[in-house]
Amino acid sequence: MPTNRATVSTVRASHRLLSGDASINDRSILAILNNNAKTLIRRELNLRRLVATDSIYTTIPCLELERVPISECGVYVDECEVARTKIKLPRIEESNYFHAIQGVFAINNSVKLKEITLSRYINLLKLSKRQNDIYFWIQNEYLYVSSPDVETVKISAFFSEDVPTDILYPKGCDSCKCKFVKNEDLCKNPLDNEFKCPGYLIDNVIRMTSKFLLETYFNIPQDDNSDNQDGQARNNVKQTKN
Repeated sequence: MPTNRATVSTVRASHRLLSGDASINDRSILAILNNNAKTLIRRELNLRRLVATDSIYTTIPCLELERVPISECGVYVDECEVARTKIKLPRIEESNYFHAIQGVFAINNSVKLKEITLSRYINLLKLSKRQNDIYFWIQNEYLYVSSPDVETVKISAFFSEDVPTDILYPKGCDSCKCKFVKNEDLCKNPLDNEFKCPGYLIDNVIRMTSKFLLETYFNIPQDDNSDNQDGQARNNVKQTKN
């Protein structure tokens, strides 16, 4: 998978006008690339694709949980407790059918949790025979786990916003002993991270980004049916001036 830096360089190389303009910094180009990638990825998720791929998901290696009463989740009153992350999560992308979550794992017992909605879990609580499975759900940007004994979880998901460094690299997490954190990760330039996009969509993302930049920064309308060469771009500039 290419890095963010390499993908930005590909956008700049696609047109001499872009490669020679220092006023468009790399991070601005990367922001546009990410927005376009997310647009195409949302479309694919709505078609029930990309569920099994690793190329779009980000892993938060350690989230600490605390016990809370289930009544915190809504109007249902019961004596049981559940576990909830101590912090709110970055917003997770949703398709028409599900949250874009590849998996949630209980670290202390290496169990993959099953996703469920709160209403379905409450219905399970009302049954005389309760299930032994451990479930999770997302509510109010918190992750809840049906077992209050779960202390830490790992989540792999497609986040629709950047994951803060202090969440992605949880320095000081007593439960996880910080074994996931490396000094080079904390100081890593975002441009050196992997570009989160499936390979078969990258060319489309680059074309969309190039088109947007030329239209926005150079006022050059782009024909979707053309190859958008710089010669055409310069002709358009001349016509605009005339």
